[in-house]
Formats: sequence, structure tokens, C-alpha cells
Amino acid sequence: MASKITQNDKEILTAIGEHQALTVKQLSVLSQRSFQVIRRRKRTMEREGLIATKMQGYGHGRGRPEEFVFLTEKGTTFLEGEGIQSCNFLGKLEDRFFSDHHLLVNWFRIHLLQIERTIPQLSVKYLDPYSHSPELFSRDRPSLLERVLGKKRPEKPPEFIPDGVFSITDKETEKKTLLFFLEVDMGTETLVSVDRNPKDIRQKILRYQDLFRSGRYKKYERVFESKFNGFRLLFLANSAARLISLCRLVQGMPPSDFVWLVDQGKMFSHGVSAEIWVRGGRDGDPPQSILGHRFACELPVVCTDTN
Repeated sequence: MASKITQNDKEILTAIGEHQALTVKQLSVLSQRSFQVIRRRKRTMEREGLIATKMQGYGHGRGRPEEFVFLTEKGTTFLEGEGIQSCNFLGKLEDRFFSDHHLLVNWFRIHLLQIERTIPQLSVKYLDPYSHSPELFSRDRPSLLERVLGKKRPEKPPEFIPDGVFSITDKETEKKTLLFFLEVDMGTETLVSVDRNPKDIRQKILRYQDLFRSGRYKKYERVFESKFNGFRLLFLANSAARLISLCRLVQGMPPSDFVWLVDQGKMFSHGVSAEIWVRGGRDGDPPQSILGHRFACELPVVCTDTN
């Protein structure tokens, strides 16, 4: 195997493990290699039994088939043998299913990487729900699992898991670091339910308000080795119409200035670093950048190789 698997292949395998699954297009952008190169190396790693692929349709009509690449048990073992931890989950290959939500979370992470690649002064560190973090990792629960304790301290407090937690550090300005929580919204969850369903968006925002107010987010200071005096909650909506609905909800739930929102169309057109974000749901105000005016810039991910 050693003669066939190159260092570049190891990097590709690591990226797949970190994201659990990636499309060929996403692998091409992440590795900065052409589709042709990715497909050639993919065939080699498939023959070695390190990865498997699955074609899957996307969208409401389940159209737009995408080819997902994910690690096999042998691939996970191989990375572990190289001293590389993987977030990949094992199971029957035929049971694997990757949602539109998973696809959009991956694209957000790839857009974040554009920031670090283009602005060397900024450093980005990202945790997904099952990241291997010694400070947060637990064998029996996701690393990012949060519990809403409140004043009454119920026997089984409500729980929620962010789609991601990340930091952005300005390495040249006293190492100033901002903390972010990510929620990717596919428009399938109810905004407000009469019975206060724990899965509706209003309840989700209330939990983040509790997290902000209680200061429990400060546990991430150990992970990112920085001091935090708050955080920003980012909502990435799957459509412009859904964004409008979320903005109306957030406006009516003060204090909500820490909530920033955008739709995926603007992210793909301009990049997450651009002045596209609606702060506090106030869609009548000029949009802002999560990086502030100083670093605001257009950094869309461009895929030019479509053959």
C-alpha cells in the first residue's frame, strides 16, 4: 500500500475523515487539485479499499445526483496507523445517507478555509459535533452537546448540538479571537410551535440566549486557547425566503444582537467574509461582515474544472 498511497492521498483521506463525507467537487476545492486528478486518485484509493463512493440525488425532487466519497473501516484504520484521528463513523456502506444539510455544512466549512488561505493574518479553527477534542471529547456523547440547565434544573434538561463551533483569530492584533456557533437551516424545522417543541427555531434561539447569558460558552476558552466575552450565532438559511422568516423571528426575540444571518445564495456568490450578514435580524440595516469592516472582502469559492 505504501508505494501506491502518496502523501497527497493521505491529505485527501484526512479531509474525508474530518468531514465524514465529501463530494468530488468539494474534494477538488479543498485539495486545490483538478477534478481529473481527484478522480484518478479516488480510483486508486477505492482499489485499495480505503474509500467507498455513493451516488445520491439532491433537492426536493431528489435530483442533481452527487457522488459522495467516504472512508471505509480500512481507511479509518489506515489513518489511525498514520497517527491521524478521523471523525468518520463506521457502519454498513449500503446504509450511508448524506443529507442536503450535510452538503451545505461542508460548503460553509470550505468557505471558511478560503478566509485562512487568502488572509494569512487570520487563523480559523473549526470543531464539528464529533471532533476529537481532549477538552470536550466524551466517548458516550457528541463533543459539542450542550445542555440547557436554567433555574429549575430539570432531571433531563433540554439538549442541543450546534452544527459547528469555530474561532477566528487575528494573529497580529494582540491575538484577538472571536467565537462562533453555526446553525445551518434547511427550512424543514418549524419556526414557532404552539406546544414549544424543543426542535423549533424559537426554542433553539432561546437555548443560545441561555448559553450566552450563563457564560457556559467559556468552556471553549480551553479548546481555542483564548478568552471570550461572548459569541456570535450564525444562521445559514437554505433560501432567501427562509432568511426573511428567520429575520422576523430573531427581531422579535431580544436580546438577539449576537445572532447573524445569511442565505446560501449570498454565501456562494460572495463568500462568508463579505458584507452579506444580517445582524440581529434587522434586514433593513446595511449588511455586515463577520470579520468586521477591516477584513471584509469577497471570497467566493470558484470551481472552474467541471469536466
